[in-house]
Amino acid sequence: MRRQQLTEAQITALLDPPTDQRELVRHYTLTAADLAAIRRCRGDHNRLGYALMLCYLRYPGRPLKARERPPRTLLLYIADQIDALPGSIEDYLAAERNRQRHVAELQDRLGLRPFGTRPAADLADWLLPHAIENDRLAHLAGLVVEECRRRRIIVPSPGALERLCVQARYQARGEVQRRLTDGLSADQRRRLDALTQHRAETNQSWLAWLRQMPEAAKPSAMLGLIERLDHVRVVGLDPARGHRVHHARLAQLVREADRTTVQHVAGYERQRRHATLVAVALDLAASLTDQAINLFDRLIGTMFRKADERHARAFQADGRAINEKVRLYARVGAALIAARHNKQDAFDAITAVIPWDCFLASVEEAEALARSEEFDAYQMLAEHYAGIRRWAPTFLDAFVFQGVPAAAALMRAIDMLRDMNRRAVLTLPKSAPISFVRERWARHVLRGGGIDRRYYELCVLSELRNRLRAGDVWVVGSRRYRAFEERLISRETLKELERDGTLPIAVDADFERFIAARRALLNEQLAASDIKARGGLLPDVMLDKGVLKITPIEKSTPPEAEAVAARLYAMLPRIRITDLLSEVAQWTLFTDCFTHLRTGETAADPRILMASLLADGLNLGLTRMAEACSIASLSQLAWTADWHIRDETYALALRRLINQQQREPLAAVFGGGSASSSDGQFFRAGGFGREASSINAHYGDEPGVKFYTHLSDLIRAVPHQGDRGDRQRSRARARWAALPPERGLGPPSPHRWRRRFRPCLRPLLFARVSVRAADPGSEEPASLHIRQGGGLSVARTANRRAHQHSARPRPLAGNPAGCRLDP
Repeated sequence: MRRQQLTEAQITALLDPPTDQRELVRHYTLTAADLAAIRRCRGDHNRLGYALMLCYLRYPGRPLKARERPPRTLLLYIADQIDALPGSIEDYLAAERNRQRHVAELQDRLGLRPFGTRPAADLADWLLPHAIENDRLAHLAGLVVEECRRRRIIVPSPGALERLCVQARYQARGEVQRRLTDGLSADQRRRLDALTQHRAETNQSWLAWLRQMPEAAKPSAMLGLIERLDHVRVVGLDPARGHRVHHARLAQLVREADRTTVQHVAGYERQRRHATLVAVALDLAASLTDQAINLFDRLIGTMFRKADERHARAFQADGRAINEKVRLYARVGAALIAARHNKQDAFDAITAVIPWDCFLASVEEAEALARSEEFDAYQMLAEHYAGIRRWAPTFLDAFVFQGVPAAAALMRAIDMLRDMNRRAVLTLPKSAPISFVRERWARHVLRGGGIDRRYYELCVLSELRNRLRAGDVWVVGSRRYRAFEERLISRETLKELERDGTLPIAVDADFERFIAARRALLNEQLAASDIKARGGLLPDVMLDKGVLKITPIEKSTPPEAEAVAARLYAMLPRIRITDLLSEVAQWTLFTDCFTHLRTGETAADPRILMASLLADGLNLGLTRMAEACSIASLSQLAWTADWHIRDETYALALRRLINQQQREPLAAVFGGGSASSSDGQFFRAGGFGREASSINAHYGDEPGVKFYTHLSDLIRAVPHQGDRGDRQRSRARARWAALPPERGLGPPSPHRWRRRFRPCLRPLLFARVSVRAADPGSEEPASLHIRQGGGLSVARTANRRAHQHSARPRPLAGNPAGCRLDP
């Protein structure tokens, strides 16, 4: 018997009537015609049953089943409208013939069609394009239900609905595989299969080698990345092949392959294997390109940092001699001033301080100690030229750079250097472009009426780095550094939306009218502000003699309120995080959101899932969690983390938690979403950031992770957005919480920074008020074990360190339930 994949909570959300008062008013307010038809029924039980059947067929779109008791809120709302006794529904549910007669009568009256073979086939054809983009069963089931309502088809039973969605998902996956492999030559297929084979004289496959990207800021790392990129490019895949399918489906194929051993991928059937390898190859090409550009940025940054440090050390080493010379010339100067005042001979005054021969020697020493007039660390950059040449020619030859018109001179310089490297020419032509050379570089690049080759090349690389950071230059084949135009919808799609009038923007689509309106509004607001400023009417702002003065923000929370808050917090019981997680899971069923990457099934054991979540959220690590808990082995935790815990499942779970918050009575005082606050925190981590040149201008060279927390008055918990600084941490998971309820996921992050998102436990704290107490006096660390009741609990242990241990095996796509690994 096939296992049901849609959870009971998902089926309830799709096929059961809502109970929220606003939704009741929206869907179940009866019209005059409805009331007239209802009055023709005899007896309260028939009128109430007829009215409920009418409401059920309209929304959610299915008939009231035999012996099914409607929600009490709906029953009371309908009974109040038709002036019937709610208890009479029992008599109606006992009369099966009346229910069947009402179903047939209302089906004709509402123009509904039954869900049969022909409607199912039409819906399957309609669903296929949507399944190609997103094949989550819950998502597909929601689309089918909505389309049934639009086409006036009675919503099918949960089993039929799930079978339709599963069949659409199967066809969609086959179509995705066909699109990715269509047109592949025999040679390309052979090269793709070669990725799963072992390298010569090693036990490592080519695919595993390609995934091991060097990260150290060294020339060998850059050459290693480009070598891997060249190996991927040899396959001969056009990057446009990835545009044949939705980017989310392409990413899903890559994630599946990433969580599966290479040997298992090699065992796929032919079309699936080649489609997976095409997706992996396209992703590797973009990832290797991004990694190479990121390493280029760090290598150039390392060059400047070392030059600055060398310049500072040289000056510091000469500090004692410089100080002696300054003190000597101060005495000589004082003697000269006194000689002039007393009308004495200046040379006699000098020799009175220091013998003339010693004075001449000191002048020579001062000239040797003196730095250039600019005192510029760029003088030290020439010493790094040899190291830069080890990788720069290969780097420039490996990538195609494009830019805005303002970067045209830089693009010509790159092309010229690339051509000179290929032809082994040493001397720069006199026509070399120099308009991009900045003033600080000019004194080193342009010397003696000519162009210094070393400084010119270093200047080109430095300017390329700056332009890449600014987004003025992009790299063909990159994901992070791609052209801005590639992030926009196509011109054909834009014209189609404009023609249909469905352009999804909330402003005037005509730019001239839009900018004119905004300019007029700006002038109006500026004029109003000017009048208020002159009259001293601006709140907390004053203009004094042309200087704008803003009153400092004062603490708005009175001490009395803080005292009350402290008392309320003191009244709350101390609880175990495991108890809290289990209880919130029972309230919200957020564990159902962590579905299997490929099958879409929920986790077989929610306790193992929650243990994996705690290992991730508390930075305990899977190895330590396996040692601390008795409900799962390391292999089970690793398998669950690899196949059930990922970006979108975290986002769905957080959205469910936030939606639950909005249903609580306390949410009425949260606010309307008009106020927000953001803050950043930096958490230190182990390792040495200097080795990878992961140096932050503000926090220095100590590695760590930076999280940005956004808090709004509408949603009390939104994710932490992090900038990963510790390459030794286990992979970061994207946890972008939902916007207001039912609004979907947040926007994608910009391309110039690597952003990671981490879950916030705050939704658990606000989900409910009532919690269970547990050992309020103990402060010992905790570990996990099974409670007798079957949930997660805490057992006290002593002398256990909770530090990060990474355990990321790549098991096959099967649950090793009976297997246990020795940590």
